[in-house]
Amino acid sequence: MLENIRSKVEPITNKIGLRLSKLGMTPIMLSILAIVFSIISAFFYSNLVEFEINNIISNQILGSIFLLIAGLCDMLDGAIARVAKKSSLRGAFIDSTFDRVTEIIVFAGLLIGQHAEPIFIFLAITLSMLVSYARTKAEAIKIDLRGIGIAERSERILILCLFSFINEIRLAIIIITILSSITFIERFIAVMKKSE
Repeated sequence: MLENIRSKVEPITNKIGLRLSKLGMTPIMLSILAIVFSIISAFFYSNLVEFEINNIISNQILGSIFLLIAGLCDMLDGAIARVAKKSSLRGAFIDSTFDRVTEIIVFAGLLIGQHAEPIFIFLAITLSMLVSYARTKAEAIKIDLRGIGIAERSERILILCLFSFINEIRLAIIIITILSSITFIERFIAVMKKSE
């Protein structure tokens, strides 16, 4: 769904991307930063070390903050590629692959932190991967699925972050599982119709 407002956000991200490009940042640098911040996010979600800043900012809130930063890096790597005219098939492959890596890392942190039953986390990550796989495979056969589905990667990140702030991560994981299932079905149907 958020993909549908990309055209309104792109002018802003392009300006930021241009400034970052002038500072010497490259798309791959931001992709790597996204992984680094997702590792930090997963570390906080894992509860391996308990942080509590002024009894307000808990591990899960810190996890969600770093997850949002990782998402921002992921958004800006594409902006740099566009404004610096560095878009390439290799870059698209790296970006897509690193996106999956960051998701797996964060879900691993959630699993270690025991924020929900392992089966729910397994279903959430599996269905999230299926949603992404459906789009990637559709693009391989020249079918564009951008904006199709109610829970693309951006929505999944926002759901997890928002529910982390209200201490309802288990509920977030269940919602992500349900919405990812619906999104996968929507994309499957869309490909069936467009490939007739």
